[in-house]
Amino acid sequence: MLDSGAAVPRPYERRTAKMDIPECPQCKFQGAASVHWRAPRFLRCRECGTIFRDPFPGESELANYYSEGWKEPEENIVETGSTDEVIARYLADSLTDTLAIRSLSGMRILDFGAGRGTMTLELMKRGAKLVAVEPFGYEFLAERGVSVYRDLAHLPDELSFDGIVSLEVVEHLRDPGRVLAGLYKRLSPSGWLLITTPNAAGLPARLMGQRWREAAKPGHIVFFTPTTLSKILEKNGFSQVQRPRWLIRYPRASPLRALLHFGLQKLAVDGGLRVVAYRPQANLPTS
Repeated sequence: MLDSGAAVPRPYERRTAKMDIPECPQCKFQGAASVHWRAPRFLRCRECGTIFRDPFPGESELANYYSEGWKEPEENIVETGSTDEVIARYLADSLTDTLAIRSLSGMRILDFGAGRGTMTLELMKRGAKLVAVEPFGYEFLAERGVSVYRDLAHLPDELSFDGIVSLEVVEHLRDPGRVLAGLYKRLSPSGWLLITTPNAAGLPARLMGQRWREAAKPGHIVFFTPTTLSKILEKNGFSQVQRPRWLIRYPRASPLRALLHFGLQKLAVDGGLRVVAYRPQANLPTS
């Protein structure tokens, strides 16, 4: 979920050693990686450009980390989703403008990695038909009346969507390419995907380097630049990959900081990366 504040991340217990032969979690290329940041240590794949944590956490490490966080979901928003209602409204308004539609009403939308469900509930208020996938906050969302599944693979085979939102999720994934391929299959022809994730090429990352606050969050295990994310989406079948320059007002920002945010967003060098991509329309049979 989109980070609207400076919550303090919790560490997770490390059981994994540094990789002797680095393997990119995105393209699976082995050995071709250079040190990008040293503390915390991240490598950059020379093949596809993905930036990934080293040591790379195992599935059980991450599961334990998030399970602990969800014991107090309102306190541990770094792990459970820090998008608030104000940002959810900004995103929904901006998405509607980018799609050039009057409203999202009636659309079948999947919220993948829904967290505490702020975006899910905002889209439901606008008349969209929502389904959420959230492995660790399943009970939390179900208690709020959300149609929710623990895993993408658990959705009925026939279920497809007009659109998918995935806010601040891809940076947490051990195999982002596999997940993006799964999301592509769930889209109807001409369906759209909205991804938000920290921008590894943004000015905050460039200025702060390894002290960038997004790198300090233990659940952030992969980072992308606009170029690398676009290539990955295209590799998985998406087309018309766009990076809209939305102006997002963070509710805790002072007027001066908000003005700075708007300037960085206008120049597309802010700390957030927002991408809209489409599944191509099915080819019509030729006569």
